[in-house]
Amino acid sequence: MRKTGIILILLLMRFASVAQPPAAMPRWSSYCDSVQQMLDLPKHYCACKEEAITFAFPLEEELTDTVWYTATVSDLKQGLSAYWFANTSVTMEVFAFCTSKVPTISLTVGANQMRDVSIEEINQKLNEMGDMAQLGDELTPHMRVYPNKGGSGHVYCYPYDQGPESKCDNPLPLRSGMTYVCDKPENVYRMESTSIVSTGKAFIHWKQKKNLPCEIWLTLDSCTGEEIGRAVLSDSLHVYQPDSAQLVNARKEKRSLWLHAKHAEGVTGRIYYYNNPKETEPLNGTTKKTCLGKTLTVNMRSYTADTSFIDTLWVTRDTLTTMAVKLSFTQPEMEYDTLLLTAVQLNTGYRYASGDIFHEEGDYIVEIKKNNTCTRRIQVTVQEKPTGQATEQTSDKPHKAFKRIQNGQIVLIINGRTYNVLGQQME
Repeated sequence: MRKTGIILILLLMRFASVAQPPAAMPRWSSYCDSVQQMLDLPKHYCACKEEAITFAFPLEEELTDTVWYTATVSDLKQGLSAYWFANTSVTMEVFAFCTSKVPTISLTVGANQMRDVSIEEINQKLNEMGDMAQLGDELTPHMRVYPNKGGSGHVYCYPYDQGPESKCDNPLPLRSGMTYVCDKPENVYRMESTSIVSTGKAFIHWKQKKNLPCEIWLTLDSCTGEEIGRAVLSDSLHVYQPDSAQLVNARKEKRSLWLHAKHAEGVTGRIYYYNNPKETEPLNGTTKKTCLGKTLTVNMRSYTADTSFIDTLWVTRDTLTTMAVKLSFTQPEMEYDTLLLTAVQLNTGYRYASGDIFHEEGDYIVEIKKNNTCTRRIQVTVQEKPTGQATEQTSDKPHKAFKRIQNGQIVLIINGRTYNVLGQQME
């Protein structure tokens, strides 16, 4: 009976090897094909088993068909950032074994998009594998990557929070809505004139976990071409909106657009470019008031002087909103102080609480500033004390100051001398 079974298996293998014409023959061995059919293994079993090539970061490939890779758990534990440049989507699947019927991890990246899977997500997926996860590095997962709908394109795979270096001599294409991981100190991306939106309306967004800054600027035609915009982005709430007229002209004149991004060594962030941003209803405005010397913070930015403006804020992906902001800082009331100093003190210089040093008699207006504390403004009268009189500092003998409007500005008249409100003597 056992001999009959062996003969039957050999006949099946022989049948599998001749059942199809050569043009339709699978790329894997006929033996594997027979095993797959006999044991009812997944259809991808043979391709996974015999066609897989070794996977290693970074991966850069031109894909026109399904490709299988043999990975390691160590590879997977680095997470994944996948870029796909094409007009159709691409799917990446990770199988624990070639016999696995469903993938442990599946990721579809849309046309001209980037997707990533964090290290935490990978570890969670591995933990869901139960006892299999205990195999650790002994487990060799397989990865299947394939363009959808018969498409083709260029794929880049990097560990999570890493991305391809994009330089002037070989820049990555700049696509609207695509995420670009910037872990190198400087990157540059190129947009064809045909990809510049006809309205010229666009914005650039920088996201960084610790709100560390990134300097961006735009040039035309090349890395060293005409500069048409520059900004420093320091938080995820604010964006940079290039001049729409300049972008419209660049499109009409068929000039390529180059986006530069520069930040400190060791900083990792993400940069985005969006065409034709959407707008939501404006947020309720805010009005704040405090004394001069303190700081007012609105939408992650700090201010120390009177200002009134419309703040543009990022909401989600390609959507912006606005908020009216009005901030005011009250000026300090004038205080008065009189110093009686000896000739020796005046000769060597007397240091006041403000840090100012007095060398001669006169009236001075000084300011005492401390971090996030209301500024004090003091008119100090310095007089040389008569010989034999002790040095004293008083504040009960103020000199009267007169306010006047002169050339449309408020000035102070003290002892016949004219000062502006900052204490600077005027001619």
